[in-house]
Amino acid sequence: MLNVETNAPVPYATIRFAKTKNDTIANVLGDFRIPFRYKNEQEILNISCIGYYSKKIKLNNLENAPYHVIYLTPKTEELTTVVINSKKKHSTKNIVQKAIDNIETNYPIEPYSYIGYYRDYQFVDEEYFNLNEGIVEVFDKGFKTHKISNPLNQTALYRYKLNSEFAQDSLLSHAIYNGAKQIKDGKMGSAIGNELTLLNIHNPIRNYNTGSFSFVYVFKTDFIKNHSFKNKGLVFLDNEELYKTEFSALKNITGSAYKASGYIYISKLDFAIHQFEYKLYSISPRQLILSLNIEYNKQENGKMYLNYITFNNNFFITQNEALQIESSYFNNSNQRFVIKFNRALDLKSIEKLNNIKITFKDRKLSIYNIEAIDKKTIEVQFKKEDSNFLNENDYTNQALFDIRLKNFQDVLGLGMGKSKLEGHQFRELFVQSVNFKENLSSNLKFIDKGASLNSEPINNVNIDDYWLNSPLKEINTNMKD
Repeated sequence: MLNVETNAPVPYATIRFAKTKNDTIANVLGDFRIPFRYKNEQEILNISCIGYYSKKIKLNNLENAPYHVIYLTPKTEELTTVVINSKKKHSTKNIVQKAIDNIETNYPIEPYSYIGYYRDYQFVDEEYFNLNEGIVEVFDKGFKTHKISNPLNQTALYRYKLNSEFAQDSLLSHAIYNGAKQIKDGKMGSAIGNELTLLNIHNPIRNYNTGSFSFVYVFKTDFIKNHSFKNKGLVFLDNEELYKTEFSALKNITGSAYKASGYIYISKLDFAIHQFEYKLYSISPRQLILSLNIEYNKQENGKMYLNYITFNNNFFITQNEALQIESSYFNNSNQRFVIKFNRALDLKSIEKLNNIKITFKDRKLSIYNIEAIDKKTIEVQFKKEDSNFLNENDYTNQALFDIRLKNFQDVLGLGMGKSKLEGHQFRELFVQSVNFKENLSSNLKFIDKGASLNSEPINNVNIDDYWLNSPLKEINTNMKD
């Protein structure tokens, strides 16, 4: 989805289905995916996003094509003075305070559940790694209960798998925070290996009366006193007016080394918080430490339920030694070129012959085969004419050889010369349906909130109306709805 005026992506738009009553959410690039059978069923999409006019699309009117581009039109209203009623004016800070005071009124305090699409992945060197994705059902006893410590707040996995279309790196996926994996200018509160639990911890609205993350801390008591606020006017969600408020963390709270800011969108009608965005940066060098985006939507019972939450933080992983060549030589007895490494090698590195280039006296040697002798040693077999060429020359002079390797890494995932991996860890949950009454079955198996999701049981439940919504790698922007 694109902004019709700027052609910029419209992130996190909500797509509701008129017949099935399910939802899906566009990603940060405005991409979303739906099953083709919805077209055959003549489904109608109702698309809405804060700050834009809503749009309806009949799927059976669209051509059969891999991609479609949908354009949304901005809908905003500038407001210089925030007025709640004709007699009384309130400061922007008072509006935020009123929104916090009304959380227990606007959000569910009774048990409920929702089913959604969850994913976590790393982003390193402009590439996605280890995209895990699944369908989860979250059972919540209500906003007055502790999201993590209450044993009745549970999550069931209905599907969870590693998406093989994306690159995989075992070092990135296995590292645990406060162990091998660290955050620049920050520290995760615990060594939990469950990325979904870490995502839930960082929701200040759901955890409004407990701790969340730095500078927001306890949302109910600390958020207002730690931030300054600025009115940015009104925006719309469908026909509902929302106050758009910009906030920044006070310098006496962050110190001179950090800067934190964001936006909060509050209903003019009932002071419900619809959206919350937060970014924390280090100043020198300027680097994103964490980014959080949350949206809640009003459901038919009048309460606000989670629509989506996305959270990412920087990380780095350091190894004591980088992968490198310890020695190399041409073994005349078996006509093989031997390369020894300092670390155990990931054998996927030698699956492709073009991952190694060896020249001798500026002559490129043609490789016939590569074989692993042990965990740290490989042998390269040249074509006969090049082996003969080496025998006719001084192959004992190592200075005449030049070795160039690509896509080589050790068993922990570190490449040649790399002793440090840096990137961002993403966790995202997009709600597809809400159940106003909790239907907690005694037959379900629930996840261990502290353990990796990869080791948790999958429940055999019919989830035909829910689907994985992986990021789309490319969009044909010539196709217009």
